[in-house]
Amino acid sequence: MSELITASNIEKVVQKNKEISEEVSAQVDQLLSNDSLMKVASVPQLALQILRGYGLVQMPIEDKFLSGAIYVKNGKLVPVLNTALPRANQYFAAWHEIYHLMFDRVSFDHFIETDNTLEERKAEYFAASMLLNGVDRFFAGLSEMEFLSKVFCCMSAFQSPYKAVLVSLYEYADQTSDDEIKNQVTDVFDLQIEDMPHRFRSLGLDDSLVMPSNVINTSYLNEKIEENREANPELDYHEDNAAFLRSVLKETELISGKGEK
Repeated sequence: MSELITASNIEKVVQKNKEISEEVSAQVDQLLSNDSLMKVASVPQLALQILRGYGLVQMPIEDKFLSGAIYVKNGKLVPVLNTALPRANQYFAAWHEIYHLMFDRVSFDHFIETDNTLEERKAEYFAASMLLNGVDRFFAGLSEMEFLSKVFCCMSAFQSPYKAVLVSLYEYADQTSDDEIKNQVTDVFDLQIEDMPHRFRSLGLDDSLVMPSNVINTSYLNEKIEENREANPELDYHEDNAAFLRSVLKETELISGKGEK
C-alpha cells in the first residue's frame, strides 16, 4: 500500500522522487515508445486500455484506502480498480498498477499491498509522470485566481487527483526555489474538501472527474473465457478459469467488507 502523503512529509516524498526520477523516466519513455500499444486520445483511457489487456476487473469497494490492486493466483495476475472512488483517483490507480505489472521486478504474493515502500513510491511517481507531464506550465499560464481554483483547473485538465497535482506543483516549486508555491501547497494539502463537485461546477469544470463511477465490469475476462470455450470445447479448463474469476470477485468483496468472513 502506498504511503500516506501529508503536508508534514511531502518534502521527504519529493526528495525520494528525485532519487528515482531517472529510472522512472526511462520506464515512461520505454512504454510510450512501444508501438504495439493501442494509442488512444487520452492518457487515462490508454491506462484502462492497457489494463483490459491484463483482464481488468472494475467494481466498487467500500474502502477509500484501496484504490487498486493486483490479484495473484497460480501465476495469473488480474488488476482490480475500485470504482467507488472518484474517476480521477481511478485513472491514477490505473497507471500505478501498470507500473507493478510492467516494471515491478520485486516478488509479491496475493495483492500488492506489502511494506515495499520503494516500489510503491516508484509506482506513484510513474503514475504522476504519465498523467501530469506539463502541469507546471499549465499552472503558470492560468489567469489570476485563488490557488485552490488553479489546483482544480489542473485536476480537470490533467484528469488527476487532488494530492497528485499538489505533489507535482510542490516538485515544480522545489526545482525553481519558489517558496510561495511550496507554502501554498502545504497550506491546503491536508484539507478535506467535501464539496469538490460543487467547486468544480462553480468553475465551469466537469464534476464527473471527482465523483465515483461505481462501474462493475468483468466483461473482458468473461469474453476470454467464452472465446476459449467455443474455440476448444473439448478442453476441461474453462470451468477452472470461470472459477478463478469468481474467486477474484469473492476475495475482493471480502476485502471491501461486502462478503462473508
